[in-house]
Amino acid sequence: MANTTYKELADAVFNKIKDHSFCEMTEEIAYNIVISYLRPAIINYQSCKQDLSKRDDELQVFYIKLSDETFIILVNYMVIEWLTSNYILTSSNLKPRLSPSDFHSLGLKDMLQKAIDLRSELMDENNQLAINKSYNNSNIFDMVKKRKKV
Repeated sequence: MANTTYKELADAVFNKIKDHSFCEMTEEIAYNIVISYLRPAIINYQSCKQDLSKRDDELQVFYIKLSDETFIILVNYMVIEWLTSNYILTSSNLKPRLSPSDFHSLGLKDMLQKAIDLRSELMDENNQLAINKSYNNSNIFDMVKKRKKV
């Protein structure tokens, strides 16, 4: 049972976001950027039953093997951090990522709102995954999992 590395998490993030701007960077810089989203992801995942503090940031490895659920939830939170830093907090980055006609037809306000909506949707999905994991193997799991949003 091998420990989970930060690189494994970063590879999963790269598979989800398909950001071609990473291709223009050196591999080391691209990994450093994505790995920088890990600490905020850990902080966001408050209900994790595994001890995520058991890690070495210099060696970029956890001292434990992350469960599949924990791995996916962390990756999702890292994607949310990427989305936030690239589209919501710095909306001026949208212009070079779109063709001029797309940028002008959508407008910066509309693109920013779509990015905020997407971030909110991803956050809701990931929070639900964390809730499901927290209540798994408990008597009230079915009740929590089947609840309706008001």
